[in-house]
Amino acid sequence: MSPEYQEYYQQLLSAFHSHNEIDRPEMERIEACFKSSLDCWGKVCKLVRQKGFSSEKEEIIFFKHVKPAFAAYIEYYTYRYHVLLFLPTEDLLERKRFWRWEEKRIERFYENNREFCRYMRDGETGRDAEYFLRKAGDRNNGGALELDEDLVSPKDHLVTLMKAYALYEEYIHDFIYINQSNSPL
Repeated sequence: MSPEYQEYYQQLLSAFHSHNEIDRPEMERIEACFKSSLDCWGKVCKLVRQKGFSSEKEEIIFFKHVKPAFAAYIEYYTYRYHVLLFLPTEDLLERKRFWRWEEKRIERFYENNREFCRYMRDGETGRDAEYFLRKAGDRNNGGALELDEDLVSPKDHLVTLMKAYALYEEYIHDFIYINQSNSPL
């Protein structure tokens, strides 16, 4: 990641740290982290619009690594907000169903995108031009951040979802572990 993007990324991580004071209500923490994610992403977008890309390699790096690093947090905090809204509070069986549904949603994503996820996990590069250059083709991938067609490549949204789901899976497992640990036997 270039120094300019790295600076914004460090600012984002610092903001998360400052927002996650344990005495703040969870809704407030999630909203603050979500807003910080949007703000930093906006700064990155502005920088890209001003500066552009000096080469195809730089463009690939941006859509393969930089954009997903920021956009994943926007997705992740959307999932966390979803939990606050829809997690059943009283019925233990319904809570378990909710978490199983969330885990199944993640599994379906990986199953439906198996080849691409393997490509990314294995660190392959042979199809980078096809996947991460804007001129490569279809850029209408329906992601929430895709309001500006100049900041979309054919597969960056899948990398974003992979990163967001990795964060969310960790959250799910931590949430379940903590709540099981705190429940009476």
